[in-house]
Amino acid sequence: FGVLVAATLLAQGLVQAALPEIVMTAERIELGDMSITSVSGRLAAEGRLEVTGEALELAAWSEPVESLSLLCPQWSAAGAGYCANGEWSFVMGGLRSDHGASRISGMIDGIDLAGDSVALNGRVALEGLRAGITVQSFSDRLQVQLEWIDQPLKSLQAFAMSPPQMMWLSRGSSDGSIELLLPESGDPLLDYDFRLTDLSFDSPEGRFAGEGLQLSSLGSLRLGEAYAAEITGQVSSGELLLDDFYRDFADAAMDFGVKPGWAGPLVIFDEILLTDHTAFNLQGRAEFDPGAGENPLSFTVSNLELDFPGAYHRYVEPIATIFTLDGLEVTGGIRWSGEWENGVFESGELRVDDLTIVDLQRDRFAVTGLEARMRPGDHDFESSLNWRGLLLGPVNLGPANLKLDSAPGRVALTQELSLDVLGGQLIFEQFAIDLPRRIDRLEEDLDIALRARMQSMDMELLTKAMGWPAFSGDISGVIPAVSFDDGVLSVDGEIRFDVFDGSIALSELRVERPFGVLPSLAANIEIYDLDLEQVTNTFSFGQIGGRLDGYLKDLRML
Repeated sequence: FGVLVAATLLAQGLVQAALPEIVMTAERIELGDMSITSVSGRLAAEGRLEVTGEALELAAWSEPVESLSLLCPQWSAAGAGYCANGEWSFVMGGLRSDHGASRISGMIDGIDLAGDSVALNGRVALEGLRAGITVQSFSDRLQVQLEWIDQPLKSLQAFAMSPPQMMWLSRGSSDGSIELLLPESGDPLLDYDFRLTDLSFDSPEGRFAGEGLQLSSLGSLRLGEAYAAEITGQVSSGELLLDDFYRDFADAAMDFGVKPGWAGPLVIFDEILLTDHTAFNLQGRAEFDPGAGENPLSFTVSNLELDFPGAYHRYVEPIATIFTLDGLEVTGGIRWSGEWENGVFESGELRVDDLTIVDLQRDRFAVTGLEARMRPGDHDFESSLNWRGLLLGPVNLGPANLKLDSAPGRVALTQELSLDVLGGQLIFEQFAIDLPRRIDRLEEDLDIALRARMQSMDMELLTKAMGWPAFSGDISGVIPAVSFDDGVLSVDGEIRFDVFDGSIALSELRVERPFGVLPSLAANIEIYDLDLEQVTNTFSFGQIGGRLDGYLKDLRML
């Protein structure tokens, strides 16, 4: 644009002169922070204008800008302004990823000189990308507007400023516009409006991928020290894979919005909005502190709504599949607001409303009518959890009402829980879950502590429920300290069952990968003084009297 300004200043005073030809040379032309060296120009009698420059120097750009040229077939034409159908180009370094120079060229539809302003309308081309351009220069500001239609996104791979992830692109195109305002004083302003069509990409290791994504976004940015921005947009179709998360947007679009900014070293994300308007709604605020070490990100969630079954199928099931929790039937809703800081939920309120979860695919469990009110960090509030029905396999544990600890990052009983099970009782003396600081380390960092006892549970009811041969008698026993640490469920001490007038003890019980595809179990089993008559009456190989002791050491099951 500096070449055009220089040419305008040169030609505006000469265009009316009745001279056969005018030739101009200048060793250097300076315009503010910009200078052009070795400038030459020629204005022919028929109005043809040619201007060339060897190099352009800009205070804000250290890379070379060379071989500047401007050609106007007719410098001034009635009704068409100046330099209609003109051509310009220059070569700029520092743009290409292969360190080669880029030729930037364009066409001029016309230049309008009115009062204290200069306006240029035309087109620009760079590395396979083409856009319309409008430049207006006023005494106190410069405005630049770009508009483009159906431009290939893969062309962006040639630029050095493109992130490495740009090489993941396989196809896609863009339409949009950018308007940049550069005032003489104050911060630059940028407004944009773009649409991405058929965006498809795949990372080398296959963890991140997109197929046929349709994305649109509007935004305003104030650049400079007083940075501020407002961004909104929508993902309206296509498929997206982000590590373990997968979403197909065919059934519902996702709207998003955020106001990013800076406050000292902190990166602030105000007025965060994510919603599909039916199953998921998130509003909140986040701060990113690059010097905070292990937990640089903190959230304040003003409102999180999950409505099932839509939220389960769209957002939960893809991640739950890792823990074989796919294929569930889920209804009800979850509401939460609060603060997530230093890797844990520090405060807030969780509401679970009439949540029902049924394992239709594997028949392992079912819970109906689950209700919860929890306020982590509020010790004056009595958090509670209750349900109408709970099935573990074929065993019915019935309804329950729990009082819970409200410590951040922890779910724990504050008093014993007694369940009527199989004609007896299952009593939880201790049950606590310490949540992981990072969701992607659920299996490694989730800690569970459990201690329970069984009283007079009917063996006949249990064997009938499990589809085993019918045993008679009662089950009583103790489940000592049970923990879940680093992905391993282990029992400290013995689990002892009083059966067949004797007892069976399990020790060194460990379950690895309990949420994985192929869990493994290890244990030692000791059998003490079982009544053989009670045992053999259960099976069809006759009646045997006496007592039975025995053991099974180093048991391993997959």
